[in-house]
Amino acid sequence: MALKKTKPSKTWIIIPGLALGVVLLSAYRRSLKPLGPILARMRLRGQDQHGYGYFGASRSGGSRQHNGIDLVCTPGEAVFSPITGTVERYANPYPGDSRYGGILLQGEELSVKMFYLSAVVPVGTKVRRGQQVGIAQAISKKYPGITEHIHVEVYAGGQLVNPAELFEYQV
Repeated sequence: MALKKTKPSKTWIIIPGLALGVVLLSAYRRSLKPLGPILARMRLRGQDQHGYGYFGASRSGGSRQHNGIDLVCTPGEAVFSPITGTVERYANPYPGDSRYGGILLQGEELSVKMFYLSAVVPVGTKVRRGQQVGIAQAISKKYPGITEHIHVEVYAGGQLVNPAELFEYQV
């Protein structure tokens, strides 16, 4: 008795193709997150004697919340722009204490403020995502025992947002 050749069912062709499409689309969407890496290693500051580095962490004995995230760094390390945009201005986290600096980058949809870095690009400069914009400073000189870090705040339409959800790479 000869076996009859049959065509594969269209259902069995469509379902694997659809599943592959969903996986590829999901990977594509993840790659479209608006923030690129700021440091060579992207690691969120955990707990130290000064608190936590995550968005919304308690500050000043619970009277306010952390407006950004803190990414662990090494003083002297290169700091990169997470967006394509313009250097709007330099920022000073501690008016009257010129040891610590910051930078405000303005993109099409987001603005990013970063503290505890020495800027290496002039105000008004157009920068590309991934371009070096600063050098990490040693914040532990001001707060002994704190983990060295770059502080990052992100605004969309003038509203503060959680930067950790916007990075291309998980922090």
